[in-house]
Amino acid sequence: MEDTKLYELIDRFEGSSLTLLHLEEGDLKIRLERALTPGALPASAGSASSTACSLAGSASSTACSPAGSASSTACSPASAAPAQVKAPLVGVFYAAPKPEEPPFVQVGQEVRKGQVLCLVEAMKMMNELTSPVDGIVRAIHGRNGELVEFDQVLFEIEAK
Repeated sequence: MEDTKLYELIDRFEGSSLTLLHLEEGDLKIRLERALTPGALPASAGSASSTACSLAGSASSTACSPAGSASSTACSPASAAPAQVKAPLVGVFYAAPKPEEPPFVQVGQEVRKGQVLCLVEAMKMMNELTSPVDGIVRAIHGRNGELVEFDQVLFEIEAK
């Protein structure tokens, strides 16, 4: 793998909601892992206290700084406005785990904090987006199989 591709992979990992990424390409094995601070939202990349990158099959080990600004969820203050779940990256929105299966959630459905709402596929990798709060899904703005933009609002959830 070229250095530029490796750095791009690290940047995308830091900007995503993933906490673990394991990639194998030939003899090269890459594992990126993010440690969360206590009480952090599981879907929040910006709350990571540290990011450790290790290259198996290579003699080097790299430490990366956390993204700090990217977050797959953006919650509005505790007011009447619903919490918004935004796309952490550009990718394809999938409402269900497989085409023949029912969607993860529907409008009006009650959800729990950390419950999977959808998948966003980017670079052949599936990224789970989870609910930041316990509540009720009030709107779904993503359409199955369509491209979503970075920071696009995908869900609105009314907190309980």
